[in-house]
Parts: sequence; C-alpha cells; structure tokens
Amino acid sequence: MTGPTWGGCLEVLDWIALAARMPSNDDLAGSILLLGTSEGLPSADTVRHWLRALGERGTLATVAGVVVARPPASSLGQLRPDVRTRTAWRAAQRDAVIEQVGFYNPEAVVCVGPPFGHTRPQWVLPYGGKVTLDGNGRRLIASYR
Repeated sequence: MTGPTWGGCLEVLDWIALAARMPSNDDLAGSILLLGTSEGLPSADTVRHWLRALGERGTLATVAGVVVARPPASSLGQLRPDVRTRTAWRAAQRDAVIEQVGFYNPEAVVCVGPPFGHTRPQWVLPYGGKVTLDGNGRRLIASYR
C-alpha cells in the first residue's frame, strides 16, 4: 500500500496532542504513520502507552500502515550499553509497537527498524510525501517527488 506520510517523534506527538494540534483521523485516513523515539530513551512500556493512546484516539485504526524508526539505545553523556542490551531494548520496543498496532488495526502493515529520526546512521524519509509499504516483499519504498 502507498500513502502520504505523517507523524514524528512520539515525545513530540504527545505535545502536539496536548496542544490540540493533531490532525483529525479523517485527515490521516489511508496514510502511513511515521513514528520514532528520541535519545530520552523511553521504555517499551512508555512506547506501548503512547501507541495505546493513538489507538484509543482512533488514529491507528484509520492509517494504512505504521513505520517505526530504529529506536536509539544509547544517549550522549552515557556509557553505551553492550550489543546484547541494545538488542533487547530494541526488541522490547518492537514488540510493544506490533502488539498495539495489531490490537487496534490488524490489517495495517507495520515496519519496525528503518534508520530514520533520532538514530545514526539516518535515512531521510519524505515527511508529507508518499511511502509504499510492501509487507510481502518486506520493502519500504519512498517517493521524493
């Protein structure tokens, strides 16, 4: 499926919602939701709660797909965790996302792990542009026109 993108860092979307600046679910119908987290390193439970809030709002049910950036697993000024710890951190967040999107929209294509947002290295995705999610082919295709 192909759709226009909308979204951002979950921490910032929280602020946008509190400021009553979220687009309506009608405006997001058929879109591809781009989500990520920051170097603030929110836990998998916090990510689960944010996704649940988007689900209860009806947003997850209206989008065609969800792409979640590879979560940062370390922060500046902190000792970088070992590979096993970083892998477990990312897996817990992935599982939280898949659980919540699956509950609110079992038909949505979910892609977790592309390097965009607050991660290094970093892809640039077309915010407001078109993205195609090919679940069967396990591909994400971005259009920059």
